[in-house]
Amino acid sequence: MLIPNRRYAIASLILACVLATTGCKQRPGEKAAGQTIELSQVPAPVKATIEQQAQGRPVSEIEKHTARGATQYDVTLGSGDQKQTLLVDETGKVVATNDGEKDDD
Repeated sequence: MLIPNRRYAIASLILACVLATTGCKQRPGEKAAGQTIELSQVPAPVKATIEQQAQGRPVSEIEKHTARGATQYDVTLGSGDQKQTLLVDETGKVVATNDGEKDDD
């Protein structure tokens, strides 16, 4: 009688683990995938910062990321060897650049 209960317990544990891991949107250590958007879809302060930082270069890509209630925009400017990547928060502040330096302004 003990063997059927043990099998049921093991099967339940396996099912719970499978459901827990497949229900996760992101596993630890993975970079969250952002939503690619157009310049016209960003808030006005973010758009102003992007246009000021672009200095006439084309905007290659904008990815919107939301985590812990905060939204940030990963912006790629220029092309080829002249690419620059910015991380801009929802207020329009440049949080980081492609060389990893924090911007305190």
